[in-house]
Amino acid sequence: MKNVIGIDIGGTNIRAAAVNSNGEILHQIKVKSNARDGIEHLLKNLGEVITSFADFQTECIGIGIPGIIDQKNGILTQAPNITGVKNFPLIKEIKKVTSLESIIVENDANSAALGEYWMGSGAQSNSMLMLTLGTGLGGGIVLNGELWRGEDGMAGEIGHIIIDPAGPLCNCGNNGCFESFVSAEAVRRIVNNNAVLKEFTKNTHPDDIPEKIMLLAIEGNEDSLQIWKDIGKTLGIGITSLVNLLNVDSVIIGGGLSNAWELFQNWMLIEIKKRALSGPGERLRIYPASLGDNAGIFGCAYLAYKELKIFN
Repeated sequence: MKNVIGIDIGGTNIRAAAVNSNGEILHQIKVKSNARDGIEHLLKNLGEVITSFADFQTECIGIGIPGIIDQKNGILTQAPNITGVKNFPLIKEIKKVTSLESIIVENDANSAALGEYWMGSGAQSNSMLMLTLGTGLGGGIVLNGELWRGEDGMAGEIGHIIIDPAGPLCNCGNNGCFESFVSAEAVRRIVNNNAVLKEFTKNTHPDDIPEKIMLLAIEGNEDSLQIWKDIGKTLGIGITSLVNLLNVDSVIIGGGLSNAWELFQNWMLIEIKKRALSGPGERLRIYPASLGDNAGIFGCAYLAYKELKIFN
C-alpha cells in the first residue's frame, strides 16, 4: 500500500503525518515552525520533518501553508505569517531537502477543507464549504468533489466577502468584511469596546479572550451571550449568500470559535431558514468540523494521493 506525507505548516507549528490511502495515520509529529524567524528557518525545520519520515517509503508529499500559492509554478507569492516571503520558489527549495520529486503545495484553509471532505464531517458531501473561525475567517470550497481554486489560486477567501460596507475596518484594508464580524479578532474588538466585558477580561491574555467570553456566556452573562447571538446571525447571513450562490449540500464550521457552537448555532440556523432560497436551504446540512488540528494533514495527504492518481 502506498503511503504519503501530509504536512500542515502554521505560523507556530509544523504538524506532519504519514497517512495511508485508507486515511490511517501511521506516524505523526509536531515541531515548531519558527515561521516568524524567516522562511529559511522554516525550511530547515521542514527538511528535518521530511527526513524523519524516511522509513515510511512515501511517494508524495502534500504541504499546506498559510499564504497565496501560484500552483503552476510552485511559488509562494505572499504569506503574511512567514517573515521574508515574496514570490518565493517554494517547491524548488523543498526539493533541495528531499529526494522525492512528487510534491504538491496548497493553501492551508483549502487543505483543511479537503481534510474534512475526505475524512471528517464533509465525508458524505459532494459539494461543500468550510469556514474556519480563527484569528480571521478562512474558507475552502469543494465543488463536485474537486477543490475550487479559481483562476489565480485565490478562491475561497470567504472572510473578505463584504457584509456591511459601513462596518469595522478589516486587516485587508476594506470595511465590513465577513471576518470583521466573525473571528477571534472581532470578539476582542467588541470586548475592548464594552466596559463590562473589558473589566471581566482585564487580566486575560488576548489569545484567551474568546474562550473567556464563551465561558461567561455559558454562565449566563448577557453581554457575552449577545456577542454569540450576533456572531450566529452574521454567520447565517453570510452562509445564506454563499449557499444561494453555490448550491452546496454541506457547510462545515471549524476553528477555535466553533467551540462555542451551542451558543451561536440556533441564531445562525434561524437566519439561514429565513433568508435561504427554498431549494438550496432545505437540503443544506451544517456541521461542526470533526478533525481538529488534523484537518490540514488529512487534506494534504488527500492532495498527495490525487497527485499520484490513487484517487480520481
